[in-house]
Amino acid sequence: MTPEEVAQNMNKVAFSIERAFGDIMKRAAFNALATLRNRVQTSGVNAEGSKFPPYSTRPMLTNCASMTQAACAAKTGNEDKRKKLKWVTLQRGGRSVRLFELEGGYAEYRDLHGRQTSFVDFTFSGKMWANISLVSSDEEHQKGVARITAPNEDEYKKLEGNTNRKGTILDLNPAEVQDIADIISREFEGIWKVNKFA
Repeated sequence: MTPEEVAQNMNKVAFSIERAFGDIMKRAAFNALATLRNRVQTSGVNAEGSKFPPYSTRPMLTNCASMTQAACAAKTGNEDKRKKLKWVTLQRGGRSVRLFELEGGYAEYRDLHGRQTSFVDFTFSGKMWANISLVSSDEEHQKGVARITAPNEDEYKKLEGNTNRKGTILDLNPAEVQDIADIISREFEGIWKVNKFA
């Protein structure tokens, strides 16, 4: 290869990388989200390798309006069950709301709804995870920045509340960071090969 051909190919590589960099960052970000989501949902482990603090077993108030019919029936399905519960009436929005206490707290609430409680997976309806996405702009991707979060206010508040209670959810561990770096490197290697630098 002549020096001129090397220079031409180097220019092609630089141009191709510049043109593709935003898309490469997007693909890396989607891979990062899938990786961390899988880790959290299947093992309840944070980026430091520790389990998230467990679901609360502190007694909580609830009512049938905030439960499925089957979950409510499990607690209030007959007179004997209702008599065993602690009941309170609160004023909300100018009306009386009758609530009962779940002695086992949120962990019991999850269990009544058929959700696992052995570790924290931040999954009940799945809505929070479904709404976490890539929110950064194409301009940011071109600069090597990719931001993943909840794009609407309600889901952002849910994510923020969970983070405040349990710790950072959307972090990658060092091995995951390396995997993402490897994905980016392979993308760059592909561009080099296409331009005869393999």
